[in-house]
Amino acid sequence: MQDYDVLIIGGATSGAYFAKKTAKLGHSVKIIEKLSPEKLGTKMDIVHLTKTDLKTFDIPTVREGDPGWAFEFSDNGFGSPSNRYRTPVPAETVGLHLHEYTALMVKEAADAGAEIEYNAAFKEFLFTDGHISGARYDTPEGEKEINAKVVVDCSGADALPRRSLPNGYGIERFKLADDDMFYVILRYAKFDEPQENTFWLNTKSWFAPFSMNSCEKIIGTGATGGFENAEREAAKLDSVTSHGNFELIKTEKGVTPFCRPPYSLVADSFIVAGDSACLTKPDCGEGITSSMVMIDTAVEVLDKALKNGDVTKEALWEINRAYNRIQGASFSLVRAFLTKLVGAVTDDEIEYLFSQGLVFNSKFLGDEKPTAQDLIKTVTGILSAIPKKYISAKTTAAALSGMRLGAELYALYMNFPKSPGYLPLWSARVQKLWDRVGKVAGSHS
Repeated sequence: MQDYDVLIIGGATSGAYFAKKTAKLGHSVKIIEKLSPEKLGTKMDIVHLTKTDLKTFDIPTVREGDPGWAFEFSDNGFGSPSNRYRTPVPAETVGLHLHEYTALMVKEAADAGAEIEYNAAFKEFLFTDGHISGARYDTPEGEKEINAKVVVDCSGADALPRRSLPNGYGIERFKLADDDMFYVILRYAKFDEPQENTFWLNTKSWFAPFSMNSCEKIIGTGATGGFENAEREAAKLDSVTSHGNFELIKTEKGVTPFCRPPYSLVADSFIVAGDSACLTKPDCGEGITSSMVMIDTAVEVLDKALKNGDVTKEALWEINRAYNRIQGASFSLVRAFLTKLVGAVTDDEIEYLFSQGLVFNSKFLGDEKPTAQDLIKTVTGILSAIPKKYISAKTTAAALSGMRLGAELYALYMNFPKSPGYLPLWSARVQKLWDRVGKVAGSHS
């Protein structure tokens, strides 16, 4: 039986990134990946990462002609329902072929010293004295076992390892339901005329490039609740927009987690990351770089724990606290606010909010973090619109409720418990707030 410091389940972007960062610190790392090298990273063709992200996370920088590179662009934005108003969110962005780029990330992990075994499907955990000590997995050659001081679940949205934990082990074992997932349909299309890169909240739809040709766009639509809802959003987009004729090249479908993460991301000898931990952005569902934020923190804490010979949940607990201070608290605020707002707002109200620069701006929909002043400005703007009948009392009440709940969640996540013993009391308070927030509506009315 093989022995490693860290076993990572899942070799896509999160798993490869975690492996590289950990191996570079001198720890022995093994990745087991259920797919073959030819199938890894093929769930969709194109992903977009900003040049700032590539530099911040020190992941492969590719240029025209390199494997994985598809195109570059800097124009992006959010559009009002009528397309009269558009909020630009500029960023130098690289379009990447996901399969080839994932292979580059795996190579970086291997170059750092990590090992990867393909066609290796997690089966169950190994335990010593009640604590995880490795895993058993299936391969074409038969069943194998690996001993590891820490096991990391980067297996994806299905999160089989996390869901296989013993009851009471310290991490929630919930399985994502249809209303916890964002179902996405991507239509690759060639238009007769150039199109802008735009996201429309009212139809949960977007135009994004897949080449340097401004006439070639991905028509993306999505919704919670199932692909049927996403299909309805696609039909709605086609009926309310007039972007000209296009030739359909191909269609892709995919899903991404669209709910809060487990309250704790660690347990004894165990860490959950990536889509397994639901670490996706609350405004768009993107999870590659938002997961890397958590992984950077996790690797730093894990390095100290391994060097100290203590990988209990107490030794790993700072991962929870640091992640929530850096990103988790802000994500909770935005998720609560947008969930309430999207469930109530009408197209006409969205149009007005765009015209006033309220809500649909870089503070709430970009990479910036909204401040208390931003919330006050938004509340004041919405309240002033009620007498003019630009915003209904129903929508105002929903927005104010979302802000209030978001602010309470933000405060609680920023003050995440200092030790595991306080988690049950904390999570009970937080769960009551999430129950009041509810789920994102499957389709916009």
